[in-house]
Amino acid sequence: MALIVRVWFLLTGTRLVTASFPYCESGTTTAGGSTNTSEVPVEVNIQGQSGKFTIVPKGSSGNSVGIRVTMDALREVDASGTAVGQSGSVKHSLNTFASQSFTVGAVEQVSIGSVSAAKISFESTISSIGKLGVDTFLIADSGMVGMNNDSWDVNMGDLKWNIRLWDWTWCGDAGATCKNGEVGDAVELDITVQNMGGGSASKKDGDNKTVSLGGSAELELSTAVETDCTWVEMAAGYPMITTQGSGTTITFRFPRFANSSLYDPVISGSCAELGLECSSSTTGSNTQVNAAGEATGVALVAGLALTSLAMA
Repeated sequence: MALIVRVWFLLTGTRLVTASFPYCESGTTTAGGSTNTSEVPVEVNIQGQSGKFTIVPKGSSGNSVGIRVTMDALREVDASGTAVGQSGSVKHSLNTFASQSFTVGAVEQVSIGSVSAAKISFESTISSIGKLGVDTFLIADSGMVGMNNDSWDVNMGDLKWNIRLWDWTWCGDAGATCKNGEVGDAVELDITVQNMGGGSASKKDGDNKTVSLGGSAELELSTAVETDCTWVEMAAGYPMITTQGSGTTITFRFPRFANSSLYDPVISGSCAELGLECSSSTTGSNTQVNAAGEATGVALVAGLALTSLAMA
């Protein structure tokens, strides 16, 4: 039975659990936010099995509308880009995330950049070699978010999200079961973003930094990745973008790190894409999370978590 977590806005609450990732000091989120947030007619449905998540109109069901993000595959590669750790007793790759279980954390009301947001994280252990996590930030008002030299204008209903890797045992490290001579140099992660309403995805302006998802929604990308608390450029040509129909597959390359690595894309234009009218008028409500067993429909409503985190 897959666990689905739905995140939407109704804003107030108490502190719950935070993620275990060693966040750096280059960017911070703070408890609450300087702007009053209003009800947002968008929710993020997270599947605890596979880590797939979808941006949909609040209360909707089915697959006819929405923007879906699917983790496809992960592999450790050497300096030439060849996959390593394929034949040892502990594999350094995943060919599919379909059966990968994720632990979904509590909802937190945070301020990120100049906006307020509802944050929820989910994490998974990759074999026994490391950990992968995703933070989703459902934006509650208009402003700017970003890190390093990249920043983006965002509006209510947009989604900023972080991809995180940490606690990694590389091929070539003591105790690794890879073939003799194999040395891990990077981790490649394939993710597909699909507009469930159709349309044709395409690179905007011919580059790899903005992708039209076939309508009003866009995927905003950076060529920089935070590696051990220092921002560095990905290898030339990354993130690698492939579009087919309404889907966009992105290959991210995380260079070798000692402690942790983080990447932070944005999906903008969600409300317009879903045919919703979003505004930032104040309603004085609070954020809720609804965690429901897909087969049973039994719901558990958790309160908002207020926290202060050092993160992107």
